[in-house]
Amino acid sequence: MNAARTAGPPPARRLALAVLARVLPEPTGEDRIAGQDVQAALDTALAVPDLDPRDRGLATELVYGYLRLCGRIDFLLSRFLSKPNAVPFKARRILGLAAYEILFCSRVPVYASVDWAVSAVRRVSGKGLSGMANAVLRRIAAATGTFDDPNFYCPDNCDEAVYLSRYYSCPEWIVAQWLRDFGPTDTRIFLEGQIEAAPLGLRINRSKPEARALFDALSKLPGLRLAEFPTLAVPAGTDLAPAGVHLGEALASGLLSRQSAAAQQILYRLGLADWPEPIFDACAGRGGKTLLLAEAGKAVYAGDMHASKLSGLRGETTRLGLPPIAAFRASATRMAFKTPPATILLDAPCSGLGVLSRRPDAKWRRRPEDLAGLTRLQGAMLEAAYANLAPGGRLVYVTCTLNPAENEKAVDRLGSRHRGLVLENEAPVAPDPVLGEVFYGAVLRKSG
Repeated sequence: MNAARTAGPPPARRLALAVLARVLPEPTGEDRIAGQDVQAALDTALAVPDLDPRDRGLATELVYGYLRLCGRIDFLLSRFLSKPNAVPFKARRILGLAAYEILFCSRVPVYASVDWAVSAVRRVSGKGLSGMANAVLRRIAAATGTFDDPNFYCPDNCDEAVYLSRYYSCPEWIVAQWLRDFGPTDTRIFLEGQIEAAPLGLRINRSKPEARALFDALSKLPGLRLAEFPTLAVPAGTDLAPAGVHLGEALASGLLSRQSAAAQQILYRLGLADWPEPIFDACAGRGGKTLLLAEAGKAVYAGDMHASKLSGLRGETTRLGLPPIAAFRASATRMAFKTPPATILLDAPCSGLGVLSRRPDAKWRRRPEDLAGLTRLQGAMLEAAYANLAPGGRLVYVTCTLNPAENEKAVDRLGSRHRGLVLENEAPVAPDPVLGEVFYGAVLRKSG
């Protein structure tokens, strides 16, 4: 017997399949998918000694790429399988991952993708299904030109929402909501963005004397998506060496941090330089926005419901050469201050529909009924923030979703209850084909 055919998938594929099993586990009959967050699952899987960097990179690409496009791939497989529902879940997952490789990983030879997948299907489902796997994958490889034809995805004369859902690998309820709220043109731009890999966002530490020189050097790199000091967005995998920068060293020295460029930009669009101080970051999470504000010279302190998220903030301030930042466990729905902050930043928990390229697992776990609970939670946070602002204070509300009920309508509802609230600035959602991610934000002033 060929030992290569019994040893299991190669390391990168084995890791990818293990991560996907934790993120999108086999359905149990319940409507909701109770999987692990993709980045947490991937971090755990990659924390193995002596893992080849090439396997690390390929496993990451396979996991994120598959999650972005598994809706399209599942439909595609259904067109090539005579009885799709009869194929065991594990075998179908293997087929899906191999199909992703064949269609989207041009540097991987087709024969290599077919070979490991056929062997893996044989291991989990037996020799009979391995023959089917070989035939299906070879047919897919031979028909790649077919898959850009819209008619391929509508053999049943489906409507626009169904076609867009299948082709752009996005749940139909999300597509239908976007069509209703934004129309077909913007919806297609949003959908295109969520199947593309998000660029690497870099934040230059503007508190460092050499910040501007570093920005100028990096701005000369080819292929930049965005270069607006202190924010850069570069295609994932970009080598910074031509600019004289080693990414690992720049991160370790505190000159650079990784942070979504869109997440940085929303704060600048909302005029952070004009926010009165001190600023309380009420849903600080791991502190990305807190640190951005501190680097900009703002007096800021942080709270979050989950103390574990804040635990790394002290180490980050040391790395970045910043003064210590006060941080404590606190609920954004039950704020209480002896001295009210001048500004409360509320980067609220939301449905995350604006950042699906970076968090593609979210679209498969969210359900329409989640949205009502989120709007109630956001409403409670907004009320608590308003109650804890002194007259003249600012409430900065930010989300990373495309759902109007969580965005401008949430602000409208708060304003309808408090007539003394003034909308000073608003950054409405809009398609961003450059960054592929979308945030909403508003600055509200509590009048005296």
